[in-house]
Amino acid sequence: MSIKYIDRMFQPRSVAVIGASDKPQRIGTRVLANLLQAHAAQGGSGRSIWPLNPRHQSLQGLPCYARLSALPAVPELAILCTPPNSIPDLIAELGTRGTRAAIVMTAGLEQIRYGGRSVQQAMLAAARRHQVRILGPGSVGLQTPSLGLNASFTHIAASPGKLAFVSQSGALGTAMLDWASLHGIGFSRFLTMGEMADVDFGDLLDYLAADSATEAILLCIEQVSCARKFMSAGRLAARGKPVIVLKVGRDSAPGADLVFDAAIRRAGMLRVDSIEDLFDAVETLARQRPQRGERLAVLSNGVGLGLMAADALAAGGAQLAPLSPESQRLLKRIGAAQSNPVALLADVPVEHYQVAVEALLQEAQADALLFLHAPTAMVDSQQIATAIAPLLQAASKNVLSCWLGGSAMAAARQVFAEAGLPSYDTPEKAVHGFLQIAQYRRNQELLMEVPAQLPATSAPQRAAAQALVAAAQASGQSMLDDDALRRLLATYDIPLATPQQAALAGSTLAAARIEIATDAVFGPVLYFGQGGLAAEVAADRAAGLPPLNMVLARDMVSRTRVARLLQQTQTAADADALCRMLVQVAEMVADLPQLAALDLNPLLLLEGRLVALAAQIRLAAPRSARALAIRPYPQELEQQLEWGGGMITLRPIRPEDAPQHQVFFAALEPDDVRLRFFTAMRELPPGQLARLTQIDYDRAMAFIATRTGAGGVAETLGVVRAIADADNQSAEFAIIIRSDLKGQRLGYILFQKLVDYFRSHGTAQIVGEALAENLGVQKLVRHFGGSVLPHPEAGLVRLQLPLR
Repeated sequence: MSIKYIDRMFQPRSVAVIGASDKPQRIGTRVLANLLQAHAAQGGSGRSIWPLNPRHQSLQGLPCYARLSALPAVPELAILCTPPNSIPDLIAELGTRGTRAAIVMTAGLEQIRYGGRSVQQAMLAAARRHQVRILGPGSVGLQTPSLGLNASFTHIAASPGKLAFVSQSGALGTAMLDWASLHGIGFSRFLTMGEMADVDFGDLLDYLAADSATEAILLCIEQVSCARKFMSAGRLAARGKPVIVLKVGRDSAPGADLVFDAAIRRAGMLRVDSIEDLFDAVETLARQRPQRGERLAVLSNGVGLGLMAADALAAGGAQLAPLSPESQRLLKRIGAAQSNPVALLADVPVEHYQVAVEALLQEAQADALLFLHAPTAMVDSQQIATAIAPLLQAASKNVLSCWLGGSAMAAARQVFAEAGLPSYDTPEKAVHGFLQIAQYRRNQELLMEVPAQLPATSAPQRAAAQALVAAAQASGQSMLDDDALRRLLATYDIPLATPQQAALAGSTLAAARIEIATDAVFGPVLYFGQGGLAAEVAADRAAGLPPLNMVLARDMVSRTRVARLLQQTQTAADADALCRMLVQVAEMVADLPQLAALDLNPLLLLEGRLVALAAQIRLAAPRSARALAIRPYPQELEQQLEWGGGMITLRPIRPEDAPQHQVFFAALEPDDVRLRFFTAMRELPPGQLARLTQIDYDRAMAFIATRTGAGGVAETLGVVRAIADADNQSAEFAIIIRSDLKGQRLGYILFQKLVDYFRSHGTAQIVGEALAENLGVQKLVRHFGGSVLPHPEAGLVRLQLPLR
């Protein structure tokens, strides 16, 4: 993944339009006109625009150049609107001259031959030789409205705003511009990607995640080209700002849409189903407040409105909030219904609306409030809006509204808009907004929640499993025989029923099923759902991407009807056993690259233990190490060594380390905390604890030193971490050792581990910042051959260690 030179696409100081024209139907004509019009609207200074066409002396009032060598300077951005066979040579010449960003609007390059390969392959070879980043081919272009840049051939100019919009489809992008223009929606960045030969969704997510001009990212996706890059960049971006995804064109392959949905959930993004939902979600999430649960209170001025909302809520799987006796008492006092939805009579005074709103905002069992109002001749809607808007604006919980009607409700809607309160056209849309908040909250929690540690008895016997697979393949097995199957499953503590148990298959657990299959885009995937004879007709299954932990496994189970059966008939221990088995199967996928397919069907509770009644495993040639969409825990980096008179383990941090990390933090002296975090902290907030222990091993690494302490409990002794930038040029590090262990060279041991790791990954340098008084970390960096440099901010120093 790389964002190198992408900034030159969005904010170039000079642009060359190669293939500019004066013919009305030519792309080059429209591109040049759009560039000039947007540039003029910003005052007409700060950017050079150079048309190229050997047939013209001038175009649209500008000098026109016959060739690249005639340009006054090297263009930072080149836009290519020329015939396909001209593209590779133009990219090569641009690269030779120093241009590093190009938009290729010419389409269909993969289908045209060029010297024994496709035009697209020749273009990419030239681009890589000279480090030229390419948007396209087949791109409609991009816009940065705030900078007066319209490098596209759309017929509509985007307005400035805080939303970044990225679409593969040019037609959809143009339609989106038209829709946004009609609704007064603006953009920080707007682009269509075309065929994604080079710049893809992963690159743009990385760029937009760090873009201060962008507050939310909207993606219209037809297909994902590199799943691991997409997931890594998506998880990073979603931690900082809302990322909302519209999938265009559902894949007909079995389970493909389930897998895409699972990927979006896992990355903390939100999936929507229409263009309108895309923008509704932006408004909803931009104004959302912290929300604990999914119980909604509904207040309306008509029973029918409330029932419409209740039906939509039930269809979405959420619930109405119960009302406490205190809320019922307050509502009874004004003659309102004392059950949820709460309906007020049409002729009640404005003061009654205030009382009802205050009662429902104070209701502890309600996580959000929906206010619905239809026109009435008895009470002016604008007066109601003016009276309750301050209450809703000051509320600590989410508030949604619907002023149902046309022009009669315009003034009330305006009052709410000025108060920053989200408003929707219908009760169903308002409920959908609430459901979007709920789903987004769940997806974000999957990024932040700390998983439970698996019992030590569940640890896989990896070496034995790998030996069994190797032996099976050496003997020519692709489908494992019963003996090999039973022994392989046992290495991951997955029991297969004996013939005697199978004959007595009277279970107390509704039959479940776990499968492993391979998705064409996201690689190995787990499915969980209804098992037994009903499995093929029940259509009850959820997908998940390995690796899993207990939190993610519980989320998978919760998305099936099996979960409801478990709640009705089984204990929490039974549910945990099922989740542990999912985690173990996911570990098997990560550990055994030869594992092509697995089916455990059904899973039953027999004699107090969860077992697979039947199983199948198919082996194949080892898959690529990058086939998994999410890099699993790098077991191979674990290392044991002697230190301090005993053995310690150096290993990558895991999400399950969060509890012992909190204990480690509590053992630090206040001054050590200040030197590490540049501020005083008494404890790690849950969100920060999650970010420190749940890392993306593809772009970051954190090594901990750990040993077994009193009572056999693992304890963290120190941690060193670094996060690489998207171009792998720099990795920014931090290090801290438990206060009572300083001065024993543990920091040097950990830092050496980090240096060796990033050097092996080709990272150019390790960098950092430190307080000027932190002499210990400065001494550490100098010891490894690094430098301590001045920092532009007083009281700080820069740390730099070259690795290449």
